[in-house]
Amino acid sequence: MLASAIWLTALILEAVLLVRAIQGAFLRRYLLFYLYLCSVLLIDLTIFPVYRWFPRAYPYAYWYSQFFLVASGCAVVWEIYRVALKPYPGAARMAKNVLAFLFVVSFSRIVVKAWTDPRGFPGGTTLETERDLRVVQSALLLGLVALLSYYAVPVGKNLKGMILGFGVFLGTSLVNLTARSYFGETFQKAWLYIQPLSYLAVLGIWVVTLWSYAPAPEPPAESRLEVSYQTLLASTRRRFASTRTRVARAIRP
Repeated sequence: MLASAIWLTALILEAVLLVRAIQGAFLRRYLLFYLYLCSVLLIDLTIFPVYRWFPRAYPYAYWYSQFFLVASGCAVVWEIYRVALKPYPGAARMAKNVLAFLFVVSFSRIVVKAWTDPRGFPGGTTLETERDLRVVQSALLLGLVALLSYYAVPVGKNLKGMILGFGVFLGTSLVNLTARSYFGETFQKAWLYIQPLSYLAVLGIWVVTLWSYAPAPEPPAESRLEVSYQTLLASTRRRFASTRTRVARAIRP
């Protein structure tokens, strides 16, 4: 009964979030975030019936869907960076390049693991894969929070809610994954309740902070963040030019 109540409550909150975004005409402003939420809703509608009526198929259905959601979580991190750094085109460009590089490296590692695992996918590395990607996402989110705090970047209610909610989700996921990796199947029963309950808390945060559209305040005309980026860019260009000149002199006969 408790599992059914948690599942039904999560479905209602997810649907409420999507309906509010459509009613408020701000779904497109956070499109990747709401596509992720829609994916979670669709998977929730299918995975619980599998658990109840097809228990043998549940582990495969769960891990395949979980891998898809973990990968989709990278899109949420990308969306958060995009929204947070939108007023700072230089810093946003650099951040997107760094994010793309880290995600490519992470997924390449996953492909190598799945290819070399004799048990195939999902195999023994599935739990490690989810944990590794969650660690990357957590590190990127913490890095963004540190950046926003250091440069005193103004953040709107919507973005604060996305960061806080997804941060709580990542933190509890890492605790759950680490505990399951350490305790094994003995932690499975507790995990089936801890994870959904923590996710309900995340949905509660999002319902409160994303009930209506609340953009970030306008940044100052001379932002420290963009000035720092331009200074770094100019310094990097000077060093490349200097290095290129030295190499040209060294190879010149």
